[in-house]
Amino acid sequence: MSTTPKIIYIYDPLCGWCYGFSPVIRKIEGEYKDKIDFEIISGGMVIGEREGLIGDFADYILKALPRLEELTGVKFGEPYLSQLRNKSLYQSSLKPSIAVEVFKSFNQKDAIVFASSVQKAHYIDGKDLGDEQVYLDLIRPYSIDPEEYLKRLTSDDYRLETTTLFKMIQEWGITGFPAVILVKNGEFFLIAKGYVDQINLTATIEKILADS
Repeated sequence: MSTTPKIIYIYDPLCGWCYGFSPVIRKIEGEYKDKIDFEIISGGMVIGEREGLIGDFADYILKALPRLEELTGVKFGEPYLSQLRNKSLYQSSLKPSIAVEVFKSFNQKDAIVFASSVQKAHYIDGKDLGDEQVYLDLIRPYSIDPEEYLKRLTSDDYRLETTTLFKMIQEWGITGFPAVILVKNGEFFLIAKGYVDQINLTATIEKILADS
């Protein structure tokens, strides 16, 4: 059993605050990768009855985005914003979540970076995350066979694996995203529930690591 501490980053590809938190978790990973293991898990925010055209919920998002941008420093691209305005977005967390799980099967080390690129494709470029070509484009920088990636992306096995993780996150009682758990010596510490800046998250991590 590994005694190395572990950070579990629980996110959702359709969570705007996770997009805002992405630069923070990437910096944390860069800072601690030599002493902490990192894993990313999708939480399943928009699945089942929640899937579908965004409709009037787009108005709520448009009102919330300026505060999100101000607090986190990220920006949302005009292609995404225009889809919000005309309410044409189809929302489902399933395909992009499977895409991250499949990526992890090839490359665990860069999974958080890949998940960030999925969100950038959506929130900056307005890409449809239900389109498999999006992920084939995003894996190009990595040594991943596109045919094998697509085979896994469309397989029942990875669909089941991803939905099983959704259920696990629900069982853990995680209802909002982003969430970050630090595991040390078998103990689980919820160190972020919603957006947290890098300074405060680093301070929390350092305190837990220092405690014997």
